Amino acid sequence: MQNWLIHRTELTDEQLRAVELNPNEHRLVFGAPGSGKTQILLHRAAYLRDSWNVSPERFRIFVFTNSLKQYIQSAMDFLDLPEDCILTFDDWCMRFYKAHINSRVPWDNENKSPDYKGIRRQVLEKLRASTGKPLYDFVLVDEGQDLDHDAFETIRRIAQHVTVCMDNKQQIFEPGSNESEILDVFGLRRRNVALLSAFRCCPYIVQLASRLIDDQTARDNFLSQARTAQTERQKPLLYFSGDEQDEKIRLTDIIKTRQNLGDRIAVLFPTKRLVYGYAKGFMEAGLEVETPPKRGDSAVYIPIDFNSDRPKFLPYHSAKGLTFDTVIMPRLQPGAFGKTPHHIIERLLFVGITRATKWVYLSSRNGDSLPMLKKLEAQIAGDCLTIQKAGETSHTLPNIGSAPINEGLSDLLL
Repeated sequence: MQNWLIHRTELTDEQLRAVELNPNEHRLVFGAPGSGKTQILLHRAAYLRDSWNVSPERFRIFVFTNSLKQYIQSAMDFLDLPEDCILTFDDWCMRFYKAHINSRVPWDNENKSPDYKGIRRQVLEKLRASTGKPLYDFVLVDEGQDLDHDAFETIRRIAQHVTVCMDNKQQIFEPGSNESEILDVFGLRRRNVALLSAFRCCPYIVQLASRLIDDQTARDNFLSQARTAQTERQKPLLYFSGDEQDEKIRLTDIIKTRQNLGDRIAVLFPTKRLVYGYAKGFMEAGLEVETPPKRGDSAVYIPIDFNSDRPKFLPYHSAKGLTFDTVIMPRLQPGAFGKTPHHIIERLLFVGITRATKWVYLSSRNGDSLPMLKKLEAQIAGDCLTIQKAGETSHTLPNIGSAPINEGLSDLLL
C-alpha cells in the first residue's frame, strides 16, 4: 500500500517550523507546488490536537475538492486523524445549513445542484447574528487561494484559531483570494512562513512549469526553490498528433509504459465530459482506470483509491493538491477548454504540470493547439522538453509499438 504522507522526522526544519507555529494568532503559510503544504497541514492538525488535547469534534480541515479530500483521507490513519474531520468547505456549509437553518437546501435549477452560493451566504448571515463561542478550537485550510472573502469570514467566525496554506500561482477557481485579502480577513500584517524548498518536483518539471509564470521575479523565485535531484532520465514530452485516433493510440502506449515502470499516474482533462468519455473507452479497451464518482451513475466507475496503482482520470480542477509520479495531459486544444479564459488555462496547465514528481506528457494536435504551448516549446532551449510530431520516431520511450486498441476506444465519440 502506498502512502504519500511522510513521517514527521522527515520534514525539513522550515516545514517543522510551520507545523509548530504558536496558535496564539491566525497563521498564513505560503508555498509553491511541492513545498509540502498539505503535509504540513496534516502534521499541524496532529500537533495542535495533541498540544491542546483537542477532541475530534472540535477541529476541522477544509479542502476545496472531493478528490483532495479522498487523497488526504487515504493517509489519515498514519497520524491517527479521523476521516470525518476533513471535508470540503461547501460540504461543511451544507451540513451547517441543514442543522441550523433549514433541512431543505436551496436548489440551483440551471446547474442541477444545490445552490452553494446561496447556502454560503445564508450560513454567513446566521453566523454574523450569533454571539456564541466558536464551534472549533482550530480549523486548517488547504488551497486557500481558491476561497473568497466571505468564505474566510465564515471560517474566522467558527474557529478560535485558523491556519491557511496557499499559493497564488495555483488559483484556478474564481473569484478566490490573493494574499493581501486573506491577511486582511484575519488581521495579519504578513505571511508567517514562506516555504522555499520545493522538494517534490524534479528540475525538468520545475523548469517546464516556470515558463507559465509571466512575472520574471516570480519565475526566478520559483526556479530557485527546486531542491530535488534530477533522477528521471526522460525529459517531459510534448507530442503533436496527426488526428484524434493517433493521439489515443499514443496515449495508450504512454500509460502502459509508465505503468510498467511502476509509476502512479494521473491523466488530466479540461472537462468532466472528457474524463468520463475517455475512461469509458479505456475500460472497454481493457485498461482499468479510476475517475471521480459520476453523479447518478457512480456504480459504473471505480471510486478513486489513492492507495492503488490504477491510473487516475481527473479534470484539472480535481487534481489540485494531489501528487503523482507521472502526469499526462491530452487534448491541449482550444475547443477542449471551451470558454475558459486564457489566464485560467495557463494556471490549469501550471497546476497540471506541477502535480508530477518525475515525468510529464502533453499532447495536442498539429495545426490546432493551445497558443500558450509556444511558451513550453521555448523550453527546448532550456534542455528540459522534447517535442515530437506524428510520424517521427520516438527516442524518449521504449520501442513498444502501438498498443492494440478495441472498438470501445477507437470509436469513442467525445
